[in-house]
Amino acid sequence: MKAKLLLLILALLPLPTLASAFCPFELPPSGESNNRRLVNLNIVQYVELSKDELLLTYGGGNLGDGHRARIALKNPEEGVEMIQRMKQTASECDAVKAQR
Repeated sequence: MKAKLLLLILALLPLPTLASAFCPFELPPSGESNNRRLVNLNIVQYVELSKDELLLTYGGGNLGDGHRARIALKNPEEGVEMIQRMKQTASECDAVKAQR
């Protein structure tokens, strides 16, 4: 009985998160501006890939209506490569957090 109660209590405890609080990812310049653009991957909520555009939606919910970053693509493969780089960057951010 005590073992079952202990397992139930442990199951209800929140697990510690290993995600970093800030994980910057540099986006390509937009339009004619050569300004550097970075997005925090931890707040990206939605990624949409079409044949000529990658759309990142972030900062919505209780932060307001949210924002969008539109990235023009030469082809869909370029978008797939960017998503892979985003996943790699997020993994690296999490690995740094786990080492602390």
